[in-house]
Amino acid sequence: MSNEICEEILKWTNAEIAIRKQSYENITSTQKETNKEELNALFGVLLLAAALKDNHLTSDELFNTSFCGTRYIDCMSRERFDFLIRCLRFDDRTIRIQTLQSDPFTPIRKIWDLLIVQCRDNYIPGTNVTIDEQLLAFRGRCKFKTYIPKKPAKYGLKIEMMCDSGTRYMIDAMPYLGKRTHTGDVPLGEYVVKEFTRSIRGSNRNVTTDNWFTSVPLAKNLLQQPYKLTIVGTLRANKTEIPEEMKNYRGRAIGTAMFCYNGPLTLLSFKPKPSNIFAVVL
Repeated sequence: MSNEICEEILKWTNAEIAIRKQSYENITSTQKETNKEELNALFGVLLLAAALKDNHLTSDELFNTSFCGTRYIDCMSRERFDFLIRCLRFDDRTIRIQTLQSDPFTPIRKIWDLLIVQCRDNYIPGTNVTIDEQLLAFRGRCKFKTYIPKKPAKYGLKIEMMCDSGTRYMIDAMPYLGKRTHTGDVPLGEYVVKEFTRSIRGSNRNVTTDNWFTSVPLAKNLLQQPYKLTIVGTLRANKTEIPEEMKNYRGRAIGTAMFCYNGPLTLLSFKPKPSNIFAVVL
């Protein structure tokens, strides 16, 4: 949390407090404006509750000494905590409506971008990075909430991210907004890979992806300037780049592997079961 992030949140949270104060006849310490120190204390309470698995409790239970001791109430009162949570804002809501239709991530876009800059600037990735997606469980109101039945949580916010393969450190990330993502006519999976790898271009690192991101044209592009990166990833069986000879057919023996070479690219086709194959582009 950089000073710029804290100041941005503090600015718009105090603006919301000023609006809400007008509905109170008597202004007490609960409704006063906040400051950077108290804002850090609020984030500390939220992070501690998550770390101790207390984030499913209500605020009454969090600040009840019989449930959680004095670790939360020592920071602030329950009334002040509830008021700050209701007033917490990350942007100017008076101009939000103008951009919300084209970018549903508007309410937190600036803070998110500042946070990702911090993630990039404070870490040097290793030789291998991985680009994949994660579904953060969430059932509240959100225009880009995603339903994935095969995931344990099923409902949530899908975040696409690039992490260091060795340490799992998140280097870059963006929310999945579906058709609202402006890719400039580039396939979404390819667009995500090229955007995430901006910070490691020209470094000859390797990128590992799954079949939603991987394609043969992408692999060829990454080898060239300005990217100079290699990629390892699975390919969907319906990709037109896969030769017919390497696809599944009835007479092909289980456990067989076939290789196809095209300049610097290698395509591996493996049949683990009678009903399917998987292809890997290198």
